Amino acid sequence: MCRVLAYLGRPLPLGVVLYDTDNSLVRQAHSPRMTAMLNLAGFGVAAWDPRSVAPHEPLLYRSTALPVYDRNLRNLARKVAPTCALAHVRGVELSEVGVVSELSLHPFHWPGTRVAFAHNGHLREFDRMRFSLVPHIHAELQRRIGGMGDTEWLYAVFLSQLRDPYGTPAANELADAAVKTLGIVRAMRELHGIETSSPTNLFATTGRDLVATRFSFDYGWYPDVDSLLEVDLPFVSLWYTLGDAYALHDGEWTMGSDYPICSLLLASEPLTVDSSTWLEVPEYSLLVGSLDREQLHVELHDLDV
Repeated sequence: MCRVLAYLGRPLPLGVVLYDTDNSLVRQAHSPRMTAMLNLAGFGVAAWDPRSVAPHEPLLYRSTALPVYDRNLRNLARKVAPTCALAHVRGVELSEVGVVSELSLHPFHWPGTRVAFAHNGHLREFDRMRFSLVPHIHAELQRRIGGMGDTEWLYAVFLSQLRDPYGTPAANELADAAVKTLGIVRAMRELHGIETSSPTNLFATTGRDLVATRFSFDYGWYPDVDSLLEVDLPFVSLWYTLGDAYALHDGEWTMGSDYPICSLLLASEPLTVDSSTWLEVPEYSLLVGSLDREQLHVELHDLDV
């Protein structure tokens, strides 16, 4: 299933986390360690570089091409060193109705907005509840939804919880919007009697502030026959590493341990086979990161939704 990567901190060459580490995000597209599912339904990345033109706007690259064969992505990743990035490889079930389309690729970042958004999860029976979300979405945002996938609809709900969907929210407002979004989804699931386990790890960032959830609705409740039962538990994982800078140390990619803490790397699974320098985000948690100049502030909160 889908794999997500988020970074906030000192400038970091994008190629390091996409290609260079021994369990890089691109490798996880075709050979993930924590799930047997392939993630071949597209790739996307939003990256912020304060030295670029219009630094508040991210570079946005999304393609249905397999990232391991995407020469444009590989060349781009060698030239970009962002202070914030949100990247996603998409996985879908093999089926006759599955769609691989640019409309479904993460991260979502609508023109004029300041928040990029991605999701690692599977909202079971979403078709039953989709249109019940409409009253919770601003009218102008309803018209911007281009697909039927759960993530874009969650993005519209999330933006609608901000004071200004087109403004630049601070970290606490991003966190509040994440909690409110999960609360709305829970209410709609209850309205429609949906009780099947549905992992919902959300990621949202402005390039300066970042929030991520590790969360699942009705954890562990499955119908008797469920094709994703065997992969749900490992694929909802979320890991992070903190330090001064992510770099090669004695031939190994690790986060430096010097102070002050300046960099946060967050991923569905550790980007290195040696996971000893990574910490697992606890279940039902909200992680919040804020970058102020080169000083990074990170907090973990319990989620009670």
